[in-house]
Order: sequence, then C-alpha cells, then structure tokens
Amino acid sequence: MPPSIAVNGRFLTRRITGVDRYAFEISSRLDSARRLTPSRPRGLLAGHAWEQLILPARLRRGEILFSPANAGPWTVRAQAVTLHDASVFDHPEWFRPAFALWTRLAWKILVKQVRMILTVSEFSRERLQFHLNIPAEKIRVIPNGVGKPFGPQSTRAIDAMKGKYNLTKPYFLFVGTLEPRKNLGRLIEAWERSDGHFELVIVGTEGTVFASGNRRPAPNDKHPTYIGRVPDVDLPALYSAATALVIPSLYEGFGLPALEALACGAAVIASNTSAFPEVLGDAALFVDPLDTNGIAEAMQTIAKDSALANELRARGLQRAAQFSWDDSARRIEAILKNI
Repeated sequence: MPPSIAVNGRFLTRRITGVDRYAFEISSRLDSARRLTPSRPRGLLAGHAWEQLILPARLRRGEILFSPANAGPWTVRAQAVTLHDASVFDHPEWFRPAFALWTRLAWKILVKQVRMILTVSEFSRERLQFHLNIPAEKIRVIPNGVGKPFGPQSTRAIDAMKGKYNLTKPYFLFVGTLEPRKNLGRLIEAWERSDGHFELVIVGTEGTVFASGNRRPAPNDKHPTYIGRVPDVDLPALYSAATALVIPSLYEGFGLPALEALACGAAVIASNTSAFPEVLGDAALFVDPLDTNGIAEAMQTIAKDSALANELRARGLQRAAQFSWDDSARRIEAILKNI
C-alpha cells in the first residue's frame, strides 16, 4: 500500500503569490492528502517556529510530507520540498539581510536532510545544484502549470473589468510582486519613451522580505496606473485585454504570470534571461532586461505590428496548452509515493 501524504500548509495563512499559487494548485490535486495548517496566521518568525516544532509532531506514522513553498522542517527526512529558485544565493542584495541570511542557512540544512528536492525549471535546478551541491538523483524538475480561470475572455467580461478599474485606454500590463528583480524602474522608463496613447497598468503589491528600491518615479505628467492586488477572477480579463504583458525581470525561476498571460491569449514581452526562454519557447518577444531602449522598442513593435502580435497570441495559446497543473500534480504525487 502506498504511503499517505501530508502537505505543509503554512502557505495557506499568507496572501497568494506565485509560490503560494503553485502550492495551492498542486496540493489541492493530491488525492487524499492531509493539509496541516497553523491554527491562525503567523508572522515570519512564528511561522518558522510552527514549521520546525509543531508541524513534525502532527505527522502520522509513515506519512510522507510535501512542503511546496520554499521551506520545511529539518527533522522530517521522509519529505519532498519545492525550492522555486536560487535568487537568495545569486542575488542576496534583493532581500532584507536577515531574510537572506536565514534562508541560505535553512536551505543548506534542509537539502541534506530531506529525501527529495523539487523545482520548477531547468534553470532553477542548475542554480540550486551549483549553490547547494545537490546530487542529480535527489532533485527533479516539475514545471508550473496553468488552468482555470485562465483562458481567453469574452468582450463582456473585458468591458466589465475595464469599467471596474477605470481603464479607458489601451494598456501594457505588468503582474507580479513589486520587488527588485522585477526591473520596474526600466519598465517604467521604457513606457515613458513609448507612444503616449498607451497606459502602463501595474498589478501587484510590495513584498515583505525584499529590499526597497523597486520603482522609479515617473514624471508628473505621466504616471503608471497602480491597481494593487486584484482578485483572481479579474486577472484573466486583465491579461486578455492587454496590448501585451511586459515582464522584463532580471531573474525568474519560472515566471508564472507570463504563462497565465499566454493562456489568456495575450502577447508577451519577456526577458531573454533565466527561465523565460525555457518556459515561453517561441511564444514571446524577448528583450535584454538591461536595455531600456530595447524594451521600449519591443512595446512599440507590438503596438504597431498587429500581425506579429496576433501570431504571438496564437503561439502563446499553443504553448500554454503544454503546461497543466493536473499533469504536474500527477508527476509530483508519483514521486511522493516512491520516497
């Protein structure tokens, strides 16, 4: 009889980011898995304490623990942990110093203790192995997926969304946590240089563990439209109606918003670095994230060349169809049951 599975549900007490969306989508598809969750939302230190001290005591004999969100208890060996990228090693300056120091230490201990490390791209696998010396047989790549509610939206849904957020002009879209790696300063500068008929809509909020300096102030006569965090029900229409999603990140372990945008029929402009070429294939217009002029030119190209934009949208739908949360969950469940 295969072992039963318990899920480290600490992520359920936090607001959803890309990491937490992965955790929710995968864990909800694991047959008969138990989610072990703190009794109330906890801060960073209290969350670590719950994970290290209380969670192990709640496991049943013979259970396999799945920790999907970059952390797990050191004392549980029958465990698979998903580490989404190695940015805390590659670029510790992007994080608050105490967070970066703790995470690097915690991961060095964790990877030696647990049976399996999962990650979401070959790029992340290579960087994690480089920093943590993980044996090849102990790390597996299972990509993120995409599914409902992300798909092309009707004119009615798009009109309702535009009315809700008062979007009256064509717009370029950014979706993500407002953190240093997202390269928002160059994105805003590129938009300032582009055609004034287009808004720049920024969806996301500041992260609590990141260093400051994420944004560059825009001139008084031209400001991006910050709409903060939006509910999942509104994201598909935001993607579908965008002239393009622009995501010029300096570093991504996967880049889930780009995949969601492809699934919604949006054109995507993305960095030519880290995991983006691997994930997006031929379905995006790639740019050097350090070249502000290049980002601006790509935005102008998409805005003016409707044939190219439509071709990218068609390729994007085909590319997104290759990524499924159901498939990823099946592969992870098979790994867990063989630990």
